[in-house]
Amino acid sequence: MPVPFPPAAARAYLLNQPDFVALVRPEDVSSRDYPDEITRPFVLLSSVTNAGPDPMVNKPLVRVTTKVPKLEILGGAIDPEELAWDITGVARDLLSRARNVRFRNCAWTGHWINGPSTLPPDKTRGVDYPLYGATCQVEFAMRALPG
Repeated sequence: MPVPFPPAAARAYLLNQPDFVALVRPEDVSSRDYPDEITRPFVLLSSVTNAGPDPMVNKPLVRVTTKVPKLEILGGAIDPEELAWDITGVARDLLSRARNVRFRNCAWTGHWINGPSTLPPDKTRGVDYPLYGATCQVEFAMRALPG
């Protein structure tokens, strides 16, 4: 049996971490796509590569990308770029320190690769609705469990 989808493992883990859910609502964390409208911090989890010594031991890179709307939409007082950085940094720290986490038919351990780093403002939704972002990558050492 193959190892499960790494972004789902990352999502399940992060949504059980109080430091993370204090910054991002569970419904604003996905492994699919960005919603049509982003009015709060949103985190997209994706698997960008997958390699390993054999099919039972995989080392996928999980990318965490946070997008935050401009301050006038977000509200509050924290700069959106800084908030995206902070959320990505918390996710990076939590995932890269995780050890032997069981998920479905496997166990995984996280290892920091890079980030957080900022992204250029995303103006694809119009110049009046920029999204500020940050990203990082964490390698998951995933191994299938017997049975």
